[in-house]
Amino acid sequence: MAGFRKLACLVAGIGIAAVAAMTLVAGAQAADGEFDGGSFTCLSYTNGLGDSSAGKMQSNLAHLWVFGYLAGYYRGQGKLEMSDDPADTKAVDDLLAQKCREVPQASILAVSQQSIAVEARKLPKVVTREFSPATYTCGQHLDAMAGAAAAVNGADLAELWAFAFIQGFKNVGLPDMAINPENRGPLVGAMNKVCANNRDKLYLDYAALVAEKVKIAQ
Repeated sequence: MAGFRKLACLVAGIGIAAVAAMTLVAGAQAADGEFDGGSFTCLSYTNGLGDSSAGKMQSNLAHLWVFGYLAGYYRGQGKLEMSDDPADTKAVDDLLAQKCREVPQASILAVSQQSIAVEARKLPKVVTREFSPATYTCGQHLDAMAGAAAAVNGADLAELWAFAFIQGFKNVGLPDMAINPENRGPLVGAMNKVCANNRDKLYLDYAALVAEKVKIAQ
C-alpha cells in the first residue's frame, strides 16, 4: 500500500464572515485518545471485531471513520449515495474486513482509499443511533454539543465522521495527502461556526464546504 504524506494545510475564508482563515500545523503528535485513521492498522481493526475484544471501542471508531472517509471521497467525486438497506452496509463491512485481513499492517486510511473507494458503493443513511448523516442538521449538532453527556458523546462521533469525510474529500484530488489528527479541532470548529447561523442546513453539506477550502500550506 502506498504511503501518505502528513501535510500542513490551510482553511481559506469560505465566504462566510463567521469563519476566519486559519493555518493548520503539521508535525505535532495527536492528542491522547485522538483517533487517527492514518496510523490505526487493519490488524487492530480486525482484532477488535469480537464482542468481547479489548479493542472493540477502537474498532467501532475505525468503522465510523471509514464510513465518514468514504462519504467524503464519494462526495468529492459527485457519487455519494446513501441507502437504508442493511445489505448495502453489510457489503461495505464485509469488504473492509476482507481487505484488512489481506493487508493487516496497512492503515485503514490506505485500505479505504486504495481498496474500497475505487468503486462507488452505497453508504448507510444511519451511522450511529444518534447520527444519520443523510438528515443530521447543524442545529441538531449544536444542540447535542450543549446537551447531556450522552448527547455530547454522539456529537463527538459526528465530528470524527466529519473529519474523516474531509480527509476522503481531499484525497480525490490529493491522493497522498493525510491531514494530521490535531487539525480535527480547527476543521470541525470552522464547521460549527458556520452551522451556528445555518441551523437548518445539513451538517454533511458544511463538511463538504470546509473540505473544499482545505489547501496545502505553502
